[in-house]
Amino acid sequence: MSPQGAEGRGALVDGRGCLTPAGFAALSRAPIGRAPAELATHLASCSRCQERMLAGGTSAGRPSPASSPPRKPRLWLGVALAFAALLLAVAALMLAGRMR
Repeated sequence: MSPQGAEGRGALVDGRGCLTPAGFAALSRAPIGRAPAELATHLASCSRCQERMLAGGTSAGRPSPASSPPRKPRLWLGVALAFAALLLAVAALMLAGRMR
């Protein structure tokens, strides 16, 4: 059993044996390599708890999508950079032609 005893373990796991928010907090607070063995073993073998841990220990199965929509590419910036590169290439050819 864990150092906290059976009643302490009950607060760290739910009815399915998955970690509760208190269990995730106990894992997060523990120094590296010193987490409660039962919790660490369960986390290593349970994909549901792994997903929840990566999502911040929330009860949701998967992380929520980003609140802001993805930024649209700026077409005008690409066109402007291509035009500037073309102007530089033409200027370089003109300069090279004068050097002959």
